[in-house]
Amino acid sequence: MVVEEPFALFITWTCYGTWLPGDPRGYVSDTLQPGNARIPKNNNPGSDYSAGHEFTHKIAKQRQKSDTVYLTREQARIAADNLLETARIRDWRMLRAAVMRNHIHLVVADCPDDGPGVRRILKGNAQAKLSQAQGHSRRWWTAGGSNRYLHSEDAIRAAIRYVTEQRWKLAEIVDMEVVT
Repeated sequence: MVVEEPFALFITWTCYGTWLPGDPRGYVSDTLQPGNARIPKNNNPGSDYSAGHEFTHKIAKQRQKSDTVYLTREQARIAADNLLETARIRDWRMLRAAVMRNHIHLVVADCPDDGPGVRRILKGNAQAKLSQAQGHSRRWWTAGGSNRYLHSEDAIRAAIRYVTEQRWKLAEIVDMEVVT
């Protein structure tokens, strides 16, 4: 008899321009040095954010190609509806999601064991739906994001609790239902 290990993904991404590399709040990105040198990011579970880094933050602001995005309540609802629709189409279970003004957290189960792939699908579909609602294409999300692989009931419960406890949610998903 084969017993399957519990599995879910805890995925996070930010709205474009809201949490740049070098941010004084901390960040999970490469640290830039004068002369094009880089210190690679550390995004291992349990690792601390890198402390703010003024040079990295200045360069990131200079490289920004469009306005910073802060979601409205209506845009957050559009994103949440689309995230849930995307999950349903693929028979993934959206256990919990929180859409805030400047970032999104998701806990997704019954999905491929491919954090970057799952994140790209969710972000890409939400990007297209938000642009369609806006009436023109724009960049809504920062490139990349965080993918944490949850391989125990305790880890999944902890991620759900973390997402549940987020402050200033504009929209959320609770067990495959959008709540605002």
